[in-house]
Amino acid sequence: MKLKQFAALFSITMLLAVTSCSKYGYNIPDGYPDDSKNEAEGVIDTNMKLIDKSMYAKAKVFPGLVDIEEPRVVDAKFTLDLNFTKQTSLNLKISVAPEPQFSTGYYAAPGELIKIVVPQGIEGLSVQIGGHTDNLTGKSPLLRAPIIYMRQQLYPGNNFVRNLFGGTIYIRPDRAYPNPVEFSITNACVSPDFVLGEINNNQWIEKVKASKVPWLELRTKRVVFLVPRDRVIKSFTSAEPFIDPTAVMTRWNDVFELDYNGWMGLSDNAEDERDRSPQGPWRGVLDIQLTVGYGHSGFPFVGYNDSEWFGGMTSLKSISTSEGMWGSYHEFGHNCQQGSIWSWSTLGETTNNLFNFKVANRIGASYSVLHPAVNSGFPEAVAYANLQGLKNFDTDAAMDDPFKRMTPFVQIFEIYGYGAMTHLYKEARKATRYNPNDITKHNWVLEKLSEYTQTNLSPFFDAWGITYSPQLADRLKEKYQRLAKKIWTYNPLTKTGGEELIPTKVDYNRSEWSIAGFSTEEPAEGGNPDGLARAVLDGNINTFWHTKWNGESPPPPHHIILDMNKNLKVSGFYFYARQNSPNGRSKKVEILVSLDNKTWTNVGTYDLQNIIARQEVLLPKIYDARYLRFNFNEPTNYAGGVHATMAEIGTFYDEKYEK
Repeated sequence: MKLKQFAALFSITMLLAVTSCSKYGYNIPDGYPDDSKNEAEGVIDTNMKLIDKSMYAKAKVFPGLVDIEEPRVVDAKFTLDLNFTKQTSLNLKISVAPEPQFSTGYYAAPGELIKIVVPQGIEGLSVQIGGHTDNLTGKSPLLRAPIIYMRQQLYPGNNFVRNLFGGTIYIRPDRAYPNPVEFSITNACVSPDFVLGEINNNQWIEKVKASKVPWLELRTKRVVFLVPRDRVIKSFTSAEPFIDPTAVMTRWNDVFELDYNGWMGLSDNAEDERDRSPQGPWRGVLDIQLTVGYGHSGFPFVGYNDSEWFGGMTSLKSISTSEGMWGSYHEFGHNCQQGSIWSWSTLGETTNNLFNFKVANRIGASYSVLHPAVNSGFPEAVAYANLQGLKNFDTDAAMDDPFKRMTPFVQIFEIYGYGAMTHLYKEARKATRYNPNDITKHNWVLEKLSEYTQTNLSPFFDAWGITYSPQLADRLKEKYQRLAKKIWTYNPLTKTGGEELIPTKVDYNRSEWSIAGFSTEEPAEGGNPDGLARAVLDGNINTFWHTKWNGESPPPPHHIILDMNKNLKVSGFYFYARQNSPNGRSKKVEILVSLDNKTWTNVGTYDLQNIIARQEVLLPKIYDARYLRFNFNEPTNYAGGVHATMAEIGTFYDEKYEK
């Protein structure tokens, strides 16, 4: 018998060496004939001794065969607590939620028939064999068979199930049961799993060394990793041996208790059911080929089967310092994003990574070790926020980087506390509707962060170029105290900045303003823009608008009309007179404001001085305006002439006069 087995294995080895190609990307045949003696499709022979070897060659490639010497259990008992709270992605308003999938601690060898006995009265269960659920159909070239897991409904009594590729065995209920359920299983192998609190390090190490099962699980209450046994064995003699799974998995359990579930405001016994944590664990697996990328989110999240991903799951040093942990935290973070409520379209690779910073903050790790791009991204983003002028957080090329877009969120967490994120998540779960577009999500985040901080954070959003509705701006101004400091200049890497006070009086940006009308202008003054009306908006005090003088000199009144391109609250005006000559400097200005360029409100006539310095006019109250008209009605100017000139005109808002 052993000679025949050796011959069969030798044949597989030799077939792997031939040069003919197959669609799976390996030089292997399609496998052995079906020896299970099935008489018809869908009918399973219950003879446990017969093995379907038709996929042995492919199973050998991945996920691996099980040595015939590995013991198969007979009528082994196992008990599962299926009394879970079912939380879905819809309940939690997140991308992916843990599913009710329970580990049994057993592994099915490829093609071998497994018997599972379900107690009477227990309905609504299914069995899954195989933890690798990525469907690679359509990928080319294939490094493994495209589908290597299976699911089958279970019924009370005897159930027979096989997977031609083998794999870890799971029970998946579609409902909760108040009492633990006892099953029995036959012909499966015991998986050398590590279960936190149920086995010590030395016992587990010996169990792994003695086993021939190719995959094992590292299990805690909150997270489960499916990893290859050969990598675990290899790690025992590496520079950082994985010999203290108790410490590693305790740290992982803490991460999910505190930095994922906890940070999202989820707990087991929350009074509000919407805040109950998922009772099933989050899961991660390693695979030799993925549907997309080097790693991707989902249930389970999938990482490439290499030393980096394996180390991310098993390195105590990495978990304790956050160095090298970006990938695992990143993919779990994708699962937890609330894209339907507040994580807007340009934050797809941003808000998922905020969990990395939460872990680092809790354990006291430097943010600079999280990812190399953080070290350049944060300072460059802070410099962008400190720029003057028109900005757009979502479209500006200077901010087209997820690491830069993380900066304002981390600033809020650092300055106001990491509870700000918990507030966002809990409020999102209570939201009665979804936010359909980016502007409504901007509004939601601004409103909820202002609510959490009890501060009007509109200036913070303005500095970052994150747009929001005028209606929200008005509500926040009425409800909360004004932001006092320029917190957008705070650098989370150096823990410096953000202390400079925000002036209550702020000049409005004029980059989108335009000339809506004027009495006359004088191209002969030099033009482009000297003499032209648009010179009052060019930002250069040495250029100026001049009324007509070439060929004719119309007497006062003169006027010029500015369009601010949107409705603004105006506290006052500033002027720069012509700099190089007193000729044309007006003695007085009459100011009118309008929302539609038709109906005008006269806000007063004010004296102007014969100086080149900035002159300001403070209004007696705040006016809502879009259009501004400036009339120069005096019969003569300071030089005795009939012309009007002006170098620059602008407006400002002073919040201290608002209430």
